[in-house]
Amino acid sequence: MKRSIIVLFLASILSTVAFASNPRKQVSLPVGHSMTMAMPANVTSVRVDDPSLVEVKRQGRKVTLVALSKGSTEATVMTAEGEHHFRVYVAADKYALPQ
Repeated sequence: MKRSIIVLFLASILSTVAFASNPRKQVSLPVGHSMTMAMPANVTSVRVDDPSLVEVKRQGRKVTLVALSKGSTEATVMTAEGEHHFRVYVAADKYALPQ
């Protein structure tokens, strides 16, 4: 019994560490709207897997995502502190956003 509790405890710690090393944040926007995010350091570059869905503007530590067309894509923001990964979901309108 004690051994199984210890194994479960260690497994939960390891899964938490693995998730924390590369967290992927979810961003949801309706078409035509934007969201500005402040990063922990100056943004050096931004990569969007499908630029037809999201336009990216950057200035200093800020990144603005502009929703162009419905769908989902991945965005990677590079800063001096490392990479920050986002899953971007663009809905047709505000009523189609996930709750």
